[in-house]
Amino acid sequence: MRTRRLLTVTSIVFCALCGVSRGAIAIGNSNVQIGGFISQGYLYSNNNNLPTEDVGGTWDFREAAFNVTDTIGDHLRVGGQVFEQRFGNIGQDKMILDWAIADYNFSSWFGIRAGRVKYPKGLYGEALDLDVVRPFILLPEAVYSPILRDFTASFDGGMIYGSVNALKGSFDYKVFGGNIPISPEKGVADFYNDAGLYAGNGVAALRMDSVKGAQLVWNTPVSGLKFVGSYSYFTNLATDGPFVGYPVVNLHSNIERFSWLTYSTEYSVGDWTFAAEWQRTGGELSVAAPLIGYGFSEPVGWDGWYVAASRRLGDKFQVGAYYGDNQQRRNFNSSNPADYQHDTAVSFRYDLNDHVLFKVEAHSFNGTYETFNTVRITNPHPKTNNTVFAVKTTVSF
Repeated sequence: MRTRRLLTVTSIVFCALCGVSRGAIAIGNSNVQIGGFISQGYLYSNNNNLPTEDVGGTWDFREAAFNVTDTIGDHLRVGGQVFEQRFGNIGQDKMILDWAIADYNFSSWFGIRAGRVKYPKGLYGEALDLDVVRPFILLPEAVYSPILRDFTASFDGGMIYGSVNALKGSFDYKVFGGNIPISPEKGVADFYNDAGLYAGNGVAALRMDSVKGAQLVWNTPVSGLKFVGSYSYFTNLATDGPFVGYPVVNLHSNIERFSWLTYSTEYSVGDWTFAAEWQRTGGELSVAAPLIGYGFSEPVGWDGWYVAASRRLGDKFQVGAYYGDNQQRRNFNSSNPADYQHDTAVSFRYDLNDHVLFKVEAHSFNGTYETFNTVRITNPHPKTNNTVFAVKTTVSF
């Protein structure tokens, strides 16, 4: 399996370096498009593991994808993408089906999309894999946690969408529902394991009933300015595993409803792009080990926001910076570093040509909120301040 994966990745790199561009192949009355990318990076963290096994640097930072789409007639589009990643110990280079859809557009104001669909959340939720559209290596963690990339990128279900002209601008809407495949291998498990409730390797089983939500985008009369509102929620997000206090006993947890609310704005003018987002998550976590009479219930969730700016410097260069703030909502204490995380980042991008780009980025973190201490990401004694450097090369075709 690993050999086949390596051959696939090698073929993508070879084609891209040879200058193969995204192509279209006419088949009858259809138009097949083939694309993909591969990236390799290096992460260095000076104090805390983010998310490497050992403090220091790692080459375990890469992504690859291959996609095929076909437009049939005037209204139907089908396609899909396979994706693999390695982010420290998250992903493990395992190839997954990232998205696969059948999309029928009846008109500009109404369409239907079904299959494994990209999850619309905030400005960039549906573009997590599109490294070529932004200067940053890591999106602001206050809204886009890289640990959750393999969990919140897409869902299995359906969506209705469309665009309506109004108020001298337009409104784009999406309403969706389905479910998200979940397992202990995914990064979301570390949010549970970090609580220290499970013994051994941590949570043994995860499941959820459904995800539902909607997104509304207002493309204002001011060119380049838009506002976005996104809301979604999970139902019955549950876990099971050996209780740390008594490992032969199963500990069960459940969040009946976990919600995501995000307000966003983006303004592109000339060579500048400005963006800001605010996100609130929350739910009520119930934990129980009935055999020994143990249990409790408490609210969980966080508030996160960031402001960002980037600027194009000619055709080859782009610089960007952002400041993000993330904090837990339960009994927040501003003097406790475990309750917050501030992230100041600066980024530099260089486009060698239409297919190859390089990025360099530096982060200064203050606070240890979501600095995990689990089997995969060990931080038994996290430091309040942490500096992270990242470099990344992406080849696309």
